[in-house]
Amino acid sequence: MGQKIDAKRRAVLIGFGLTALAACSPPGLPQRGQRTAQASSGGSSDRPSEGGVGGTGIFGLVHGTASLLVNGLTVETPPGLAVRHALGALPLDAVDAGHAVTVEAAAGQDGRLVAAAVTVEHPLIGRIESLTEGGFRCLGVEVLVEPGALLKGPEGIFRPTPGQRVAVSGLWRGNGVVVAARVDLLSAVSLDDVVAGVALAGGARGRLRLGGLDLVLPPGTPEPQAGGFVTAVGRRRGDLLIAERVTAGRFRGLAGPLERLSVEGYLEPQPAPPGYAVSGLGHSFDEAAKLGALADERAVFIGAYDGAFKVARGLPLPEGVAERRVILAAVDDGFAPEAAVVTR
Repeated sequence: MGQKIDAKRRAVLIGFGLTALAACSPPGLPQRGQRTAQASSGGSSDRPSEGGVGGTGIFGLVHGTASLLVNGLTVETPPGLAVRHALGALPLDAVDAGHAVTVEAAAGQDGRLVAAAVTVEHPLIGRIESLTEGGFRCLGVEVLVEPGALLKGPEGIFRPTPGQRVAVSGLWRGNGVVVAARVDLLSAVSLDDVVAGVALAGGARGRLRLGGLDLVLPPGTPEPQAGGFVTAVGRRRGDLLIAERVTAGRFRGLAGPLERLSVEGYLEPQPAPPGYAVSGLGHSFDEAAKLGALADERAVFIGAYDGAFKVARGLPLPEGVAERRVILAAVDDGFAPEAAVVTR
């Protein structure tokens, strides 16, 4: 895989089933190797896969594994493609429904998207602190478990309990809430905590704040830029995350210069124009975006990227895993024009 995983981290990966998760997809979900109508649908000028040779950056929740289905897009996955994760490399078959993924893709000769890099993103990996009305708290963050979310333990569905270590898959909604579509119970004991999200100024002693904790960087590590996406692996100590390793940025240009984005998320207010950002993304909209109609919506946003996200359309999505899957399965490789909101 090109990257070694020490024994402790390998146990964690196996503990929440990342090497065999494809066997537990929800009923009716397309599996890798099955063809879908999306994979062979006709052209559309709204498709992120067209309009140049540059890279397409995709972030969202997996809703199918025939090829890789994210945000209504079909992404072909070449044999042997390595999948990255905060705790080490993974086999491609580890990617399963409900996982949040970052994909860097380019258009192949037939116009289809082909993945150059896939990263499974867990916004939180850590211990459940307490239960709440809508879910639980983990690493100082409220986790809302949405309808239809998969709670997967080594022996089947589990009930969240304080003290359990879990890997949370979902989307940030503000800096203190994650809406979870999937939660995997860790069967192995580990000291590693993970927070992946946008680092913000305002922590104690001038530190950056990541999720519910202040970030303490490893010695000699350059401080990430406030407002950028950061993945930190380390150990919680009170209100601090003592990081052993910090990675800044979400897209690395492995499919060529980033020219388009397709992003699932929630908007959050910002003081600067256009007044909104996508929670947890780490990329800003350009000032011309008109996003008020989607301010209270979960949505998929698509558009060009030239250093700022020139969002062109937003497709509102419902809460609830099954309801979203129905909508995204009917999307014509990018967007259903009649349902999308024009944002320019």
